[in-house]
Parts: sequence; structure tokens; C-alpha cells
Amino acid sequence: MNFYSGLVIGGLLPALFFGIGAIFQKYSNDIGIGQSNYLASFSLGIVITALIALFIFKENSFSYRAGLFAVGHGFFFGLGFVCLAIGLTTYSIPVAKLVPLANMSTLVAVVLGLIIFSEYSKLNIVYLLSGSGLIILGGVLVSKA
Repeated sequence: MNFYSGLVIGGLLPALFFGIGAIFQKYSNDIGIGQSNYLASFSLGIVITALIALFIFKENSFSYRAGLFAVGHGFFFGLGFVCLAIGLTTYSIPVAKLVPLANMSTLVAVVLGLIIFSEYSKLNIVYLLSGSGLIILGGVLVSKA
């Protein structure tokens, strides 16, 4: 595997899957579903994916500490999805406006990664700041669309 395969598998495919998922979320919310029922249904999709992955990937390491962080990730992911659903249903904001704004989460992950994991030593800060500026500019433009 090379570097570019990692970018496609770890970056472009998740972007594709998350984008398609946002359309499924919009349909679900338009049809009508309570937020707790949405999260339970959404979680079932994750459980199905986990069961498939269990048979594909042979490594099955687990620790309670790592599991606790995974639960935390799920908690914050769930909070994000509830907020996105409220924007779609209560405020009737188009998915084409909300999803790009929600994906500014990239900036939160970048800042926290720089601080918590000291990743600044592994990155070109000029490119990082330039890209971050473009993400912010894109968010501003999309919010005005």
C-alpha cells in the first residue's frame, strides 16, 4: 500500500460515504422520525457495519480504556447528528447548506490534533493554515448560498 492508497481509503471514501449518509439522514427526517429513534436506527447501521468488519479484519484487540474512548466518539458523533437533524427538521435548513458547515468539524479535529497529539511537528503549517482558511471561506460561502 502506498501513501495515495491511504488518502483514497482513509479520506475520499469516507467523504463519499458520509455524503451519501447525509442524504439518507435527510430522507429519514423528512419522512418523520424522532431523534432518539433516529439514533437507535443509525446505531443499528453501525452495528451491522461492525459485524461485517469483524469478519473482514482479523485483528480483534480490545481494551476497556480504548473502548471508553470509542464510546465517547459515538456520544459526540450522536450529538452532532441530533443537531444536524434539528437543523434539517425544526429550522428547515437545506442539507446542501448544513452538511458543508457541519464538515467544518475538520477544523476542530485539526486544532485538537495539533494540541493534544503534538502533530504540528509532522505537518507543513503553511499548507495547514492555507487549507484551513479555504475551509472557513467555503463555510462562509455555503452559508450564504
